[in-house]
Amino acid sequence: MKLQIVPLILSLALLAGCAGEIVSNGSAPSATDDSWSDSFNETQARINEQMAVDAANAAATQQNNDAMAAAQQIENQHNEEFNQNGLH
Repeated sequence: MKLQIVPLILSLALLAGCAGEIVSNGSAPSATDDSWSDSFNETQARINEQMAVDAANAAATQQNNDAMAAAQQIENQHNEEFNQNGLH
């Protein structure tokens, strides 16, 4: 279920990033304006970079969650052994 949420979050972040770029741009240039094309390409590059950062952060978070789950499982096993041996 967590894996289904990650793409949704990334999509929402992308939409929010795009909306921020459109609003902050101010006026709409003409279709023949080279600066518009340059601005669009720069915006796309920033969006791609942000998506890469978001994906890396999501992967790091998942690795951290996996490590925490493994540590919890080891602690649970240790507690079970401790209780079975009557050492409490």
